[in-house]
Amino acid sequence: MSLLIIDSTACKGCGICVQACPVSIITIMGDAKIPFVSDEKEKRCVLCGHCESICPESALKHTLLTGMQPLKENKLKEINPENIGEYFRSRRSIRTFLPKKIENSVLEEVMDVVRYAPTGVNRQMNRWVVVSNAQTIRQLGEGVIAWMKAMIPVNPELAKRLNFVGLVTAFERGNDVICRHAPHLVIGYTEASYSAGSKDNAIAASHLELLLPAFGLGGCWAGYLMIALQFSPDLKKVIGLDDSYTVHSALMVGYPKYRYFKTPQRKEAQVKWI
Repeated sequence: MSLLIIDSTACKGCGICVQACPVSIITIMGDAKIPFVSDEKEKRCVLCGHCESICPESALKHTLLTGMQPLKENKLKEINPENIGEYFRSRRSIRTFLPKKIENSVLEEVMDVVRYAPTGVNRQMNRWVVVSNAQTIRQLGEGVIAWMKAMIPVNPELAKRLNFVGLVTAFERGNDVICRHAPHLVIGYTEASYSAGSKDNAIAASHLELLLPAFGLGGCWAGYLMIALQFSPDLKKVIGLDDSYTVHSALMVGYPKYRYFKTPQRKEAQVKWI
């Protein structure tokens, strides 16, 4: 079966699909200027779907991407530089949550959107663990503290730079400085052998954090948990991972306890215009 199915009556031979293909496998054939992919070049397709998505005449179908849906143009009209800019600026790291679980259906919808984050050559290698069990979240926090205690004599420079002693002391006094009593954790990982995993997953996790407020939720990067999961095999076992996987992100997620009413000042953008 050919990779592309072309409706020759609708195709105008504009060549936009050729220009949009990121791996340059589409060519224009014959006087009719019909898009074509050779059997040899088909193997290089990364399944990004740009060719079908960009066709203004809906004249092209990708045979391996049967579930493509038309964009909801009316929804996109609601987005403009002013309101999306305000939405981005209103993003806050949420560290205080209501003692309320998020419905599974809501979490599933969030993660369904996050899967559209860009990945290197459209590899889509991101994987996730969503932790909702309070006991497991507590176990992970305690595991991070145990890892910090072990690291203090082994790597005193790191321990000093990240204030391990102070964090351990605070945690043992009852202050959850690791998971902040978050009702959920979202942990991102890829196969350890995937060289672009850290970049792909960081992009996806950033999409996740930006998306959360649209669902009435908030999040914050769980940096200490993320670092400990990268270096502690014992801690990785708590979430069912072994050394064949590498953790790249960890976010605390829940319903924010408080609202924010102002946008804090930030440094001017450091841009070199050439």
